[in-house]
Formats: sequence, C-alpha cells, structure tokens
Amino acid sequence: MTVDELRNALLGKTFASPVELASHMTVTDVDTFLKIQFIEVDLWKKEITKCPAYLRLVKFYEEVKK
Repeated sequence: MTVDELRNALLGKTFASPVELASHMTVTDVDTFLKIQFIEVDLWKKEITKCPAYLRLVKFYEEVKK
C-alpha cells in the first residue's frame, strides 16, 4: 500500500478510540497519531517500507479494517 493510498484511506475519517496495534502499543488520540505518523513518513528519505512510521500506519490501517 502506498503512502497516498494510506492518506486516502485514513485521513478525514472517524475511528473509535482506543485502537490497539499490539499488546504494547495502543493509540488513544487517533488524530494526533495520524498527523505525527504522516509527518514522519514525509520526512523519511530512505526506502519507505523501512520507515517505522509507515509500518505503524499500515498496522493501524489493518487494525481498523477488521
């Protein structure tokens, strides 16, 4: 999934909080989480699939689609 696809799928939508990404990772403020992750993705200069923020966004997307 590309960053643009993630933007289209996640931004501007409402999600129930909290969203548990893993046993040690729970998103309680979804809007702030998404804002920060997309900022980090935009600043990443290497291969996008190695970006931690990108991986968190993909995991978030997978969790909210369940």
